[in-house]
Amino acid sequence: MGNLGGYQTMTTLAKKVGGPGALAVVTAVGGWAIGRGTEAGGKRVFRAAKAAAKKRNAPCPTKGQVFDIVSDGEDGKGLALRAGDRYRVLECDGEAILIEVLGGPNNPYFTSAQFLASVSVFPTAEKIDAK
Repeated sequence: MGNLGGYQTMTTLAKKVGGPGALAVVTAVGGWAIGRGTEAGGKRVFRAAKAAAKKRNAPCPTKGQVFDIVSDGEDGKGLALRAGDRYRVLECDGEAILIEVLGGPNNPYFTSAQFLASVSVFPTAEKIDAK
């Protein structure tokens, strides 16, 4: 064993690929290929994160609106709504909706837009996107 370290490794690799010039070309091409692959993957991740942030920060189109319950229903997470009840939308984030049941003792509640659409005239995502 010698103390040549990296020099010994470099000369061994140069011999395997056909000399120092060939090693330089292989290193340059390999670095370029790895760099381009990393760049493409990074751009894809950046675009996806940017789109998710834009969607997450989208304004809530039903915020502040009051809806009447037209049929009884329970969401399975402790929220029971009865016909004649009313609720106000406080905030929304995608499918999750934060509501206040008017006159309810345990406000606020998180529930799904799908559940609200099943018991009231709450607009579904398709109806909102069509506007």
